[in-house]
Amino acid sequence: MESQTEDTNGILELAYGKYKERHDSQMLSHGEGAFALVIAEILTRLPNIRHVLLHDGVHTNNYDLGRKFDPVDEHDSSAQADVLIQVLSRPMLWEEARWIQSNEFIWPGVPTRLLVDIPLALGAIDSLLIDQLSIHVSAAPDYTTMQLSRDERDRLSDAIKRLDPIQFCFQPRCRSGCGPWIRNEEDNDTVRTASEMEVINEYLGAIFNAGCIAHADINLGEFWYSLGLKSMLAAPTSVGIGFTWPPGSDLRSIQLTEISVTTAELGALAAALNIESEVSLFMVHITVGLWRDALQILRDGLRNPQSVSIRHPIGGGVENFTQDQIESVFDSRHTEEGTKVECYVMGRMAENPLDAVV
Repeated sequence: MESQTEDTNGILELAYGKYKERHDSQMLSHGEGAFALVIAEILTRLPNIRHVLLHDGVHTNNYDLGRKFDPVDEHDSSAQADVLIQVLSRPMLWEEARWIQSNEFIWPGVPTRLLVDIPLALGAIDSLLIDQLSIHVSAAPDYTTMQLSRDERDRLSDAIKRLDPIQFCFQPRCRSGCGPWIRNEEDNDTVRTASEMEVINEYLGAIFNAGCIAHADINLGEFWYSLGLKSMLAAPTSVGIGFTWPPGSDLRSIQLTEISVTTAELGALAAALNIESEVSLFMVHITVGLWRDALQILRDGLRNPQSVSIRHPIGGGVENFTQDQIESVFDSRHTEEGTKVECYVMGRMAENPLDAVV
């Protein structure tokens, strides 16, 4: 028994040693934007760059960590130890870091600032223009480490403006194999603060403040699980469009999926969209206000929208409707242009359909 304990401790020590060496090397290479500068330099050598996508893990595998090992003989303890060392010393995804204890040694090593440093470095290259910027990294354990000053937000906006992307996608990913590593869900004491959500809002606001984004997709469907929360209903505050839109925005279409909003934020979005815009709201959760008022606000703010899609709304009084009422106004097609709520927002109906069910 003592020998097994010594073997286990030896494996853990070797794995930690390898991980620590790589961790220190990463921290050194990321220092003062060095890593982002190298990426920017590499991209300048590639012709016709159109899409920059930031992600961790295997982008095409959204279910596990995408790392496979060949089976080893059950009696080959040396080979088993080697596999364990490889597993325990491998780089972590951002969301994995949430479940590593003790966190004071791990969380500061998650390079959240790369989400800022990389666009800054790319924007500093005069010859680099892109069509699309996508962010698909898993959730960081602590977003307050990415908090931006007013000057930093302005610099990020300027960098995005110089890159001039017309499409932007923010869709953090979740790997089911990353955690939480707990046996009893009641032991999940994950706490996410409103301050963290505000940092995310400010970050997204800085990107949109560039004024060049014409088509946007903000999908937080996997984000909540990657954060360690059960769903967006556990979010401490609204997140996704909780920022001030720039005047003269070029935004023409936006798709929002599983984000948490207020009716005031939807009103600000409607005012920011161009004439004949396209809006898609899928499983959007209203935390403050009612969907009845949201429909009126969208109708008043949008200017001759080309299309409006509102499917599977959450919160905002919908929880008090019967299934038949929800089916009647949100699901059943009223005309070729859409459901009753969609037709109302587009100005194709005179009466707010939710007035009859409230």
